[in-house]
Amino acid sequence: MSTTPYVISALVIVGAACTAGLAMPERQRTDPDALVCELHISNTGRGVTLRAEARSPRAVEGHYELAIDQRSGGGRATIRQVGPFALQAGERATLSQSDLAGRARDLDAQLTLHAGGQVKTCRAAAL
Repeated sequence: MSTTPYVISALVIVGAACTAGLAMPERQRTDPDALVCELHISNTGRGVTLRAEARSPRAVEGHYELAIDQRSGGGRATIRQVGPFALQAGERATLSQSDLAGRARDLDAQLTLHAGGQVKTCRAAAL
């Protein structure tokens, strides 16, 4: 019996899981003037790193709101951050980076950007 179909299925599932929290609304992907928010979760040797980023094709100033909920066998933790940001035209900036104990699947995070009359929200949800 060949294991190839199982390996391919596993790769497809892992690929979908890695990008599930990064999906953006269709309008945001096609609007060249859109402010873009992104949440990146990566596993580290001792836990996970959550990075919140913003980018814009034009210069903007605004503020961000980041909400992180983490569940584990020991309970639940909630982290809230708010802060200002300014982007030059075409710039990508890291607004926040957090190193957390635990697993990526135990996190739910939401980033909301307010700038230039736009409000953009992106999520990274536990799988």
